[in-house]
Amino acid sequence: MGLAVCFDGSRVDPPLCCVDSDSTCGLSAGRDDGSVAASFDLYLASKSPRRRELLTRAGLRFALCEPGAEYEVGVSEHDSEVGEPILLAAARARRKALGVVMVNSHVPVLAVDTVVDLAGCELGKACDRDAAAAFLARLAGHTHQVHTAHCLCVPGGNPSVPGDGKLLEEVASSVVTCDQPTPAQIQRYLDSDEWQGKAGAYGIQDPAQDFLRLVSGSFDTVVGLHVEAVRRLLLAAGECA
Repeated sequence: MGLAVCFDGSRVDPPLCCVDSDSTCGLSAGRDDGSVAASFDLYLASKSPRRRELLTRAGLRFALCEPGAEYEVGVSEHDSEVGEPILLAAARARRKALGVVMVNSHVPVLAVDTVVDLAGCELGKACDRDAAAAFLARLAGHTHQVHTAHCLCVPGGNPSVPGDGKLLEEVASSVVTCDQPTPAQIQRYLDSDEWQGKAGAYGIQDPAQDFLRLVSGSFDTVVGLHVEAVRRLLLAAGECA
């Protein structure tokens, strides 16, 4: 089990959550009367270290919880699903949020999903080096969109009533262009393994690549979470509480 922390940088005792991805994280309903939950803003239903880092840098206080299954039966993260990419992202974020086992009626749950949209087609996560090279070849010389969908599940205060609560959603989109990288640039990036586990087989923030550039929109949307969207959702959650 990893170190359990509340992500304002402080150690928590007793632990709020388990950082290792094999555990279901969250507050134990039997151990909290609401006072512990008041010490942070949300649960982040994500295994992404990049999303954790973005929230931490933004000064938002959060604990981790295990996300629900984002893909429907028979579909994996390595598949590029058919459908409008922006809608695919929204549906996955919603499934992640709704699939969380709620253990505290005071804390909203945030789930996020990011897709790379090349001319209306999704580029998923590359399953291996060859697939990553193929994705980068498709992106080369073209401009594409990146959509990051955010879904905030706001508990209604009565955990005994199924569906008691609200879903607040926002999708942020950015435009990215990919230059024509040389074979040496592609080789260096593939050798770095930084492409692994990332939509479209790249991270715009990765040190090993220098051929992808933000054209418009927010940089953090491309990384995987738009902080201002999260702030807006939290504000809306407070207004409808």
